[in-house]
Amino acid sequence: MSRTFLESEDLKKIFVNGVNICYESIGEGPPLIGLTGKDSNMDWWHPAIKETLSEKNRFVMLDHRGTGRSDAPTEAYSISDMAKDVIGLMNALDIEKAHILGQSMGGMIAQELAIEFPSRVGKLILCSTTCGVKRVPPSLRMLKWLMRKNVAFSPQDTLNMLYSKTYIQEHPAMIASFVARMRIAPSNPRSMEIHKQASKSFDSYRRLGRISAQTLIIHGEDDWVFRQKHARILNRHIPDSQLILFPHAGHGVFAQEHRKALGEIRRFIDTDD
Repeated sequence: MSRTFLESEDLKKIFVNGVNICYESIGEGPPLIGLTGKDSNMDWWHPAIKETLSEKNRFVMLDHRGTGRSDAPTEAYSISDMAKDVIGLMNALDIEKAHILGQSMGGMIAQELAIEFPSRVGKLILCSTTCGVKRVPPSLRMLKWLMRKNVAFSPQDTLNMLYSKTYIQEHPAMIASFVARMRIAPSNPRSMEIHKQASKSFDSYRRLGRISAQTLIIHGEDDWVFRQKHARILNRHIPDSQLILFPHAGHGVFAQEHRKALGEIRRFIDTDD
């Protein structure tokens, strides 16, 4: 039976690690924590993804500090700080151990959790992410993007980062729904700049060998934000990790290929150690 996900009634706030973090917990079962990317919040989760991930698990989502309805400190903070926010939330919710799913910047936070708090991480799913943005030369398209002077991006800018023009044209209903969710609680320019700098400063390359959690890596072959070489580095240096590349998918692979990706994630999570 399909669940209805509310925009407000299910959301709660809790003070952890010096900030108020807004979160939502749906479903029952082994905890699974979902971490979104830079500038995004839990409104961005595709409804079908939320439904599937909460069928057999307690799916916990949160607005990172600086996003959505969580506090937005004006002083700089790091990926490590955001990882500690997750640990604080887990403590507050009496979650001793959880599977972690991280997309893009959320994948950086997920790596930090698996490296620095290994006893708190069950299985690790890294989607469209990197161990360090400087580990692979950027694509030409990314270089042009970085040269842009404006800080605050429009929903259309975000769509162009995630999907190809063809995909956007062929899926108007999905795109319209996504744009509506992006507009619910957008980040402010200061928080966007802090997230940008936190992501640029993150580098886990020399620590990847410390990841002991079983790890699944999902990446789009046409991702120009983090080229597929980023995924291959993760796969090469995280012990016994699995890599699944989706052809013709970009940085938004998790939404673009959510049926196939969710099937792989379900098999990965449901398989006994």
